[in-house]
Amino acid sequence: MPKKNPTAALSFEELYSKLQAIIETLEGGNLTLDEALALYEQGMALAQQCNVMLDQAELRIQELAPGPSAEITDDLDAFDEDDA
Repeated sequence: MPKKNPTAALSFEELYSKLQAIIETLEGGNLTLDEALALYEQGMALAQQCNVMLDQAELRIQELAPGPSAEITDDLDAFDEDDA
């Protein structure tokens, strides 16, 4: 049976908050080596999830953003000509 990912349903902000908490704990330095390694592993998994979400957001923005030759600029040019 595959492991369930308990962070799969979390938002980017929630993942990032968990990652920040792990970083603070690791920086505190009061951990055993095993505890630090386990937290580091969790942090890397969270960072990877955050990166995937950011990549998906970037792709979505690129799909939504008009390019330099988009019809919007053509419409604006036509609007300007009507005013002349």
